[in-house]
Amino acid sequence: MQKEHAIDIKELRIKLDQINEQIIIGLKNRSRYPLNSNTFTEEFAEMKSWFEYRLKKDQDVDAEFGRFLYNDQSPLGYTKEELAKPLIKTPAKSTGIKQVRVEVLGDIVSNYREILAALCKHKEDRGTYGATTKLDVENILLYNERIVGLGEQVAGYKMRKNPKLAKITSREELRKRLVIPKREEEVVNSAVTTAKKYGITQSGAIKKFIKRMINITTKVEMRRIIASKKK
Repeated sequence: MQKEHAIDIKELRIKLDQINEQIIIGLKNRSRYPLNSNTFTEEFAEMKSWFEYRLKKDQDVDAEFGRFLYNDQSPLGYTKEELAKPLIKTPAKSTGIKQVRVEVLGDIVSNYREILAALCKHKEDRGTYGATTKLDVENILLYNERIVGLGEQVAGYKMRKNPKLAKITSREELRKRLVIPKREEEVVNSAVTTAKKYGITQSGAIKKFIKRMINITTKVEMRRIIASKKK
């Protein structure tokens, strides 16, 4: 039987704080370029947009290196079967919660494009399409890691601390049990402070962006818990 992977909540919160700062840094890097909104819709190759094509290519590399063999890692926008086959065999560690595919690409992209519209000049520069697409995919995969990857670990930890969560049938009640307003306020305020440190002055847009990201994460935790059985 596979040994369950223990979760250190203090270390997990450090990871969350680190990734939250990386998210702000990624937005700052992207804000130096034009909006280039067409890269999300204009076909690049294989009937895919610039963004879709790069998203698959980057995850193909991750798949070859065995990333998605771990049950706390899920590809975004594609199933594991649609990506390249892993070139290594790695035993997947258990997070103590049944893996369930949760697709959040639409929510993540919608939130991301909204914050880009607040930070970037509304221009199209085909000469920078390659550079901005690279940054867009890097940023969005980072959000997927924060929302789904770490979100599953948080869900696993909460399930262990309170096994009764899996028995709650009301989504609203489950949300109340999962949400910690004080912690969320700390995350939002920290993001605004970090953004100011890197010269991002659109505090209102940053608050809205982070709050929506937290809401998406909570939805993922809820789906994981509802669909899971304690091992």
